[in-house]
Parts: sequence; structure tokens; C-alpha cells
Amino acid sequence: MNTLDAILTRRSCREFTDKPIKSETLHQLLEAAMSGPSCVNARDWAFVVVTDPEKLAQMADANGRPAEPLRKAAAGILVCGDLDRAFRFAKDYWVIDGAIAAQNICLTAQELGLGAVWLGTWPQMDRVEAQQKLFALPETIVPHSIIALGYPEADLTAPRKSRYEVANFIISDLETAIPLLPKETDIPASSKGKVSKEAAKAFLARVLLYEATWEKYVPTINYDLDGNGNESGAGTAKPEGYYSIEKMLTEAKKLSGEVITEAETGTFKLWNECDSLSYFYLFNIDDGAENIPNFRNAGKKTNKEFILYKKYDYNLGQGGINLSHTVATWQGSNISTSFGESFLCRNGLPIRISYTGNMSDAQDNPQFEGYDTFVGEFRNRDYRFVGCAMSIPDRTFWSSRTEDGRQLTAAGKPYPDPVFPQNNDVYNANDPAYKSSCGVFKPTLRNNSTASSYGSRKFLIEGAGRSVANSESADFPLIRLAEVHLIYAEATCELGNGSISDEDLNFSINKNRERARVAPLTNALIANVWDAGWFDHATGKTICKKMNMLDEIRRERACELFGEGFRLDDLKRWGIAHINLTGQKLGHRILGTAYETEKANDANYFGEPCYYPEKYPLLYGIYEGTGPNDPDYGRSIATLAGNLNFSQRDYLQPIPRVQIRLNPQLKQNPGW
Repeated sequence: MNTLDAILTRRSCREFTDKPIKSETLHQLLEAAMSGPSCVNARDWAFVVVTDPEKLAQMADANGRPAEPLRKAAAGILVCGDLDRAFRFAKDYWVIDGAIAAQNICLTAQELGLGAVWLGTWPQMDRVEAQQKLFALPETIVPHSIIALGYPEADLTAPRKSRYEVANFIISDLETAIPLLPKETDIPASSKGKVSKEAAKAFLARVLLYEATWEKYVPTINYDLDGNGNESGAGTAKPEGYYSIEKMLTEAKKLSGEVITEAETGTFKLWNECDSLSYFYLFNIDDGAENIPNFRNAGKKTNKEFILYKKYDYNLGQGGINLSHTVATWQGSNISTSFGESFLCRNGLPIRISYTGNMSDAQDNPQFEGYDTFVGEFRNRDYRFVGCAMSIPDRTFWSSRTEDGRQLTAAGKPYPDPVFPQNNDVYNANDPAYKSSCGVFKPTLRNNSTASSYGSRKFLIEGAGRSVANSESADFPLIRLAEVHLIYAEATCELGNGSISDEDLNFSINKNRERARVAPLTNALIANVWDAGWFDHATGKTICKKMNMLDEIRRERACELFGEGFRLDDLKRWGIAHINLTGQKLGHRILGTAYETEKANDANYFGEPCYYPEKYPLLYGIYEGTGPNDPDYGRSIATLAGNLNFSQRDYLQPIPRVQIRLNPQLKQNPGW
């Protein structure tokens, strides 16, 4: 094996046989370590070689859980820095020198047929001090890292397991864990955030639903994704006793139902503390920055909706990221018109309906106020639309900003009172509307640097007291009660071949709709209604489609779980990703609306229409379709069809080339 092969094929090994390593082999490893370069040839290393199992276990205890491989290792090498030998004008170079030595040990181990894993120690001083104490090292000998060594227990170049075997492992692991975990109510306050029995049940319900629907729908896409696992696909082998589709759906319903029943005792609860903005603020509660200034009592402590989540603390554990730019940028084509129109009116019906099934007979829902004004399409709509979309005109933004010592937020209101320009026709630099970022928000549609669609608002922390960039500490949900409601409803509807009782709907997703101020979903509500705004991705046209339960439950998933990382997997498991993720995507309706007439009210563009194609052309222009009678006529083109090329092969991601290089028995997924 040459050097390049060793570099390209080395991987971390954490499971070892009980075969000992010969002393001459250990000497070879140390010789390689000391052959690496060091600052001014200071050779500022020191090494402790351990082969005693008891001592290896003590090293594992000192370094914590990540060092567990030491308990099965044949040997461990503690790489240290010798500060007495370090270059006196740049002593910190010992860290780099130690890293080079450790890497040489790992590469030589690969050459000699050994398995190795690098276990970090420095700069975590608790680990450093623990290892110093264990070996009675002087202060000038500083532990840098540990290399656990041994002969690999398993063949690291075995053929892949089938996707069914992988799914079965996850299912069986969760089934084993559930009876061993404590209930949420039995977890002490000091340990809140740890995995509970209900979290494991909810996660298993998700896995079962995903696997059942994948098996049910994905084979219909006419593309062999299973294959034989060796030459193509992810493998067909199913473990003995592998659950049927019906069994998986039955268990998903049962488990999610148990979590919902537990929630009804008060253990969990949908967060609904901020009126119409509850859905928005749920995802950005930041106690440290007090970003909910009008709802002082609605902090993290009131959130019982998150069953499992990444927990952050403003003082102890900030996320260190700008959520508004990590989850989704607040400007850009984040929400297409087809998704925006998925949000129902408060009466529980789509914005355009028909009772005949013909587009010629289509009519606007009487609650839908249209697109003529900026605010029309948001009124009388699902509150989640306001919680997801940035383009909320005539509302101020950054609700806790102060200007000139004044609090611009009106007490008791979710937003400050709108601050309109004193004179709509004359720009005045002294007007607070232009001095403050709390001025009235009017969407602008100009070029590729501004939004041509609905900007994403969800997870966007309002400025509040946040004075340092990337200092957000909002908790991030992994499993929340609203999703469990959706799992129950979908599993029940799939079991019923598209049917579900009103009782089961009330037990599950109608609780989500209540928070969104949308009428309950019932069998009677949709019995004789056609959605006249249904966008048919296969034809690229807006059509009438009979409302049915399964479609409505899927619509609810899209609206409720927007931006939380579910949508792509949902489209895949329903077997429609290669249809929905192609074609042209449209954004705002522009022609014949306020975008052509209303003026921007910010200092940079004052006096110019919000849509000014002569000076600021949209990147992709305006969709004209078949003419003014086309339901989508006059919308901005958010994404060109040529930019969306999802196909059947994309249901499975490509296996990275580096992994195939490491294991030649891995075969690439079909189509890649």
C-alpha cells in the first residue's frame, strides 16, 4: 500500500478483536509519529503507550463517552506536547506538531492492517487534566489526543445492507428503547430536554409512516430503486418478520395516538400564547433577548409543544448562527405561489372553489379578498400563512426596536402601530418612517437581489435586544406535538384507503387547524367541493380537483411543517417528487395589483413603484400564459423550469465517491 492509498482508504475504526499488537508494531507506529515535521525541529512530542486493559478503561473514563473504543482496543497511544521542548518564541506550535504525529500514527496503522480512531483531548481542559492526573504527568507534558488501536472486528469492505434491513434496525432499536425510557412527567426539571418515552414513540411512529408510504407509493414511479443491492439499487432483502405496510400503519397510528392521549393530560400542549402570531413566535422564542416584547409571559417556559428539540440558552448555549439566513433567507424565492395558495381561508376551503369541477365555473371563495391590494390575500386566511410569509404589508418589522429612546411597540399589540410617512408623496429624511427600520413594510419586486416571491419569515428572530450578530438562542424542534397529530391522521387515512372519521380528525389535525383559526376538517365540509386552484405539476396548469381527505391531510403537513426539513422526504415517499419538483415556479401576482401602483416607502426607492421593470427588471420576468383569463397570468417567474431537474434517480442520493473508494463493494445508486 502506497502513501496515497493509505490516505484515501483510511477510516476510523471503533470495534476491535482481542488480538494483541506486537511490540515491534507499536515501535513502528512511534517511529512514524516521530518522523513527522515539527516547528524548528523541536520534536516537542511525548508519547504514552498503553496495552493494559484496565488502564485503557481508565483512559476511557477520563476522556468521557466518545473514548469508549479504548475499552475494546488492544493499545492506546496518548500523544502529548512537551512544552519544555517547544519553540520558545511560538510555543503553541506544539499543537500542530502533535496533530501531525497523530496523523502519522493513523496512516501507518492503515498500512499495517490495523484499525485506529483519533480521540480528541486538547483543548478540552477537563480531559487534559484527567489524563495528566491518570498518568501523573508534569504540567509541561500536555495531553493532545489519544489513538485507539487494534485489529478491526468486522470487515470494513462488506457489501451494503438493503434499505429494508436498515429500516428494520431502526424500528427494532426504537422498540427496544421505548419500555426502557422514562415518561416525560418522570424526567426531573434539571434533565428536561433528554429523550422521553413519548419522544421515542413519536419518532418510531414517524419512521413507520415513512417506511409504509414509501413501500406503498414509490414502486409506482416505474424506476427500480431496490435493485439487488450489489450491482444496482438499495437491495431487496427483507429480514424475517419484516412488518407489512398495514402493520406499520397500524403501529404508527397506535403510537401517535398514545402520545396524543398523554398530551391531553397536560404533558404536552400546542403553543398558542400569542394570538394570531403564535405559530410565528413558536419557532423563535428567545428569552435572553426578550424578542416577544408584547407577550412577556410567553417565553420558553410556556412551550410544551416541543417533544424533542435542540435546546439553546442565551447565556450558556447560543446557536451561534443567524437563523434567518441558515433556515431560509428572508429575501428570495422561498415560497412559491402554489405553496402560498395552499393555505386555506378561515372557512376551511381553498381560495378558489367550484361545485361543478369546471374551471369555467370556478369562483373565488367569498372570504378571499384577492390580490389587488398588498394585504388582500392575507386576510381571512390560515394564520400559518402570516407565520410563514415575509410579505406582510402595512405591518412594521423588528417589533422591539427603539429609536431616539422611544419604544416603537405599542403595548399589548403583537406589532407596533403602523408608521406611515407623514406625506406619501414627499420624501422627508426626518420622517420616522424613513429613519427607522420599524417603518411600514411594503414588498418590493425589482431584480434578482430582492424578492420575486414570498420571502420566508418562519424562524426569523425579530431584533429585540439582540445586539450581537449570530446570537440567537431559539430552540429548534425535532419532534413536536403538531407533527404527531399529522402522523396519526395520515396513518389513519391510509389504513382507511382514503377515509377517516370526523372523530379521528378532531382527535388529531383539527387541533392544529384550531390554532391556525381554520374551520375543522370534516367529511361534510369537502363532500361536494372542488379546489379550483389546484396546480397540476404534470401538465403545468391550474385545474379543478375534487377535494379528498388524503390530499387535505397532505396539505396540512405542507402548511404546518414548512421549513422544518420534511417536505422533500414527504414528496419522495408519496412517489410524486419527480413530478412536483420540476417545471416553472411562479411568485407574486404583479400585473393589475398594488405592485404596479403603490410606491415604495423606503429612503432608497421612495417615489418609485414597488414593481419598476424599466429600471429594475425581475430576473425571470412575468408569466403571461394563455392570456388574462389564465389563473396565473401576471405572476412573477420565481424559478425557471430549466433550474428544476429532479428525476426518479433522485429518490436515492448518490453514494459519495470517497465511500466507494474506501469500500469497493459498494455499488453506486442507479442513475448516478
